[in-house]
Amino acid sequence: MDRIRAAVVGAGYISEGYHCPALKRLTQKYPGLELAAICDTSAVRAETAAARFGFAAWYDSPDEMLKKEKLDAVWVLVPPAVIPEVALKFIDREIPLLLEKPPGLGSADVERLIEAVEKKKLTHVVALNRRFIPLVQRLKEIISAPGAPALHAVEGQMLRCGRTDADFGYSTAVHAIDTLRFLGGDVSAVEVRKLELAGNVRPSYFVDYSYRSGAHGRLTVLPEAGLALERYTVHAHGATTILECPLDWTVDYPGRLLHYNGRDRHFVQDSRVFPPGDPAEVTGFLGESQHFIDCLLKGATPSPSLAECLQSIRIAECVMAGKSARF
Repeated sequence: MDRIRAAVVGAGYISEGYHCPALKRLTQKYPGLELAAICDTSAVRAETAAARFGFAAWYDSPDEMLKKEKLDAVWVLVPPAVIPEVALKFIDREIPLLLEKPPGLGSADVERLIEAVEKKKLTHVVALNRRFIPLVQRLKEIISAPGAPALHAVEGQMLRCGRTDADFGYSTAVHAIDTLRFLGGDVSAVEVRKLELAGNVRPSYFVDYSYRSGAHGRLTVLPEAGLALERYTVHAHGATTILECPLDWTVDYPGRLLHYNGRDRHFVQDSRVFPPGDPAEVTGFLGESQHFIDCLLKGATPSPSLAECLQSIRIAECVMAGKSARF
């Protein structure tokens, strides 16, 4: 494939703020990438986004778009509740797709989509953007390098201010849940504490991971803390690496990665000293779309697939329910 007619379904905050700017920028890197159409249930949003980002056409219905457009790929950027319904329209037409997270309201939705894409052998990827943050990828390189000491523990913090949305522990916390899996590997069990804390509208969550490698993980999720941040710390024999995650709505933006060996410390990257570029790149949205496009052009298999993210979805279900589980 040397030409990609791409479409976007959904012109909301994440689409307009991150995915569409990334796609517009990627048209400069890939001459064969054409922004063919964008669709939203709001005709005003669709038309506005088309004009702003350079889509050739806009629609207020994916069915209408499918009738009139010949597409090579689609970005499905709609709320979790309607992702399966929308995605299946494109899967049935064998159109490769990038799916926003989480791809459905639970593991049953994900399993349904896995069955559909496997039946069609369809190229797809789930937009878990933390995996594509350059600093996260650099951390993964450090801990996975030949000769690197085995991991002992992985810690994560997801703190937000005033996040009272009822599904926070599932639809947002899945990012941190998946990042601990990405860094530490597959999980054999989780123990979840769900706490109703004084003054909070929503619960806080404390999750202990047992990794198949024997390492331990711990994740703290506080939707109503005093600041917004995400941080990840990886401990191995004689080495600790700390990631201040570069999300542009948190206090740590544009982020840094610090590596310690005993009393020695050095920056792997301090983005406050070295300007990192635009938010779409720093936060991983550019990287995940570029990865998807590269795989389409080369006939390769993108990652993470629906099957690869299923365990993260199952853990997120446990977190919301406040239940422990073995896998």
